[in-house]
Formats: sequence, C-alpha cells, structure tokens
Amino acid sequence: MVNTKMSVKTRACFAITLLCFLALAIVLTIAIAWLIYPLEIRWLNLDSVVKMAPDTIWHNFNILLNYLTNPFHWTLNMPDFQSSADGLHHFEAVKKLFHLAQGVFLVTLPIAWVFLKTILQTRTKSLLSRGFASMALTPVIVAGFAGIIGFSQFFVLFHQILFPGDSTWLFHPARDPIIMILPERYFLHCFILFFIIYETLAIGGYIWTRKNQLI
Repeated sequence: MVNTKMSVKTRACFAITLLCFLALAIVLTIAIAWLIYPLEIRWLNLDSVVKMAPDTIWHNFNILLNYLTNPFHWTLNMPDFQSSADGLHHFEAVKKLFHLAQGVFLVTLPIAWVFLKTILQTRTKSLLSRGFASMALTPVIVAGFAGIIGFSQFFVLFHQILFPGDSTWLFHPARDPIIMILPERYFLHCFILFFIIYETLAIGGYIWTRKNQLI
C-alpha cells in the first residue's frame, strides 16, 4: 500500500514538473520573441507595410507586450495604432492566458525543483526518461499535423481551441491596424521558437535522466 501511494505521488509530481516545463517554454518564448522583434521588423519589412519608422513600430510593440505581460497594467493605449472594442477584448483574453502561464510556472517551479533534486536518489529515473521522451514527441506530432493542414489552417484551429465561440481574434486592419505589424509569418516564427525551446527542455531532460540512470 505504501509503495502504491509513493508511485501515485511520484507520478503526480512528475506531471507537475512537465506542466512547469510547458509554462517555462511559453514564458521564454514570449520573452525571446519580444527581444528579437526588431529583427522581425527588418525580416518582414514591417516599416514598409505600415509606413512607419522601425523605432515607432518597436515603441508600440513594447507598449503592447508590456500590457500583455505585466499583471499590474490593465490599460492598453498604443499611440500610433487605434484599437476597436473587439481588439481590446482579444488582447485582454491573451493577457489572461499569458498571466496563467506565468502563474503556473511560479506555482509549479518549487515542486518541480524539489522533485528533480530528490528523484536522483530514487529508483524511478526510468519514469522520468519515458516522460521526457513523450514530452519531446508530442510537439513533433503537432508540428507534423500543422505541416499537413498548413500553418494558416493550424493557426485558425489554434485560436478556435483557445478562444471557443469568440471571433474577436479575427482582426480587421481598418479597425485594428496593429495586426499589420503582427502578420501570420511573425506568429509562425513564434511557434518555431516555442518548438525549439520546448524540444530543448524535453530532450535535455531525457538526456539528463538517461545519463543519471547509468551512474
């Protein structure tokens, strides 16, 4: 009976650890995508699209990302881009999802840290390696699915899953011109970045547990 309870506890802690890794991948993706956005302006020729200086685009993007990531800031006012009521509604929904990821990471981090620190002293490393292998495989399957249906259709499906019954994510450039500096290719780059970060965490975890199994 004791072993069963420990097994359930171990599996629960490992599930929390995987959730922590997922939240960390999201948080890192947001942070890195924010930092490299000036490169996106150049790669996607956004200054030519909206007829604004790169510094102006970057300034407005900073305001948007600060709004989305700062839990103490709940007013969005970009000086060079007007926003419709639907646009503001969608950004608020995205903001709440960002804060959810931040909160999940902060709450699960202590549990994940203690679990990973103590698991090396037990005989359950095989559970970890199998779990990390599954973690690494999942986004590969999702990426394959996206490749089959095309990123545009995947992007639509992604929004329909995250925002069921809510079509405010469908921005019209005339009402929400901010979408002009957030083209689909930009989000493709964000998804690729998330894939790289997530796979790095998963494969790194798998190698780490396999290595320690042999010690």
